[in-house]
Amino acid sequence: MDRIIKVSRESICNGDDDQKCRFLEYEGQEMLSSFLRNKVADYLPYTSGLIVWAVYMGSSENQPMDEREMAEKRVAFIHKIENRCSKIEIKGGDRTISSFGVDDLFCAVYR
Repeated sequence: MDRIIKVSRESICNGDDDQKCRFLEYEGQEMLSSFLRNKVADYLPYTSGLIVWAVYMGSSENQPMDEREMAEKRVAFIHKIENRCSKIEIKGGDRTISSFGVDDLFCAVYR
C-alpha cells in the first residue's frame, strides 16, 4: 500500500517560490535512502555548483525555523551538483520511511 508524505523546502534565491511543497508517494517498506535518491532529490532544485540539502523528518515550511530545523530531526543530507544527485548521507543508519511515523519532511540548504 502506497503512502504519502508532504515534502517542502526552503527557497534558494529571490523569486524561488515555485513548487516549494509537493506530496510524494512511498511504499510501506521503502527505505529512506531510496526515497531521497529517487524522489526527493528529483524534486529539489539545482544550482550551477554543489548544493547540500539537510533533510528534516517531522518538519514543514510552516514551522518556526528553530523548531523545524532541530538537530534531532535532521536525518540525512542530499548533495546535488548541477542537475543530479551526487550523494546521500544518512544519519544514524538507513531505515524505512514509515518507521519515522511522520507525515512531513523539510529540506533546507545546509550552511
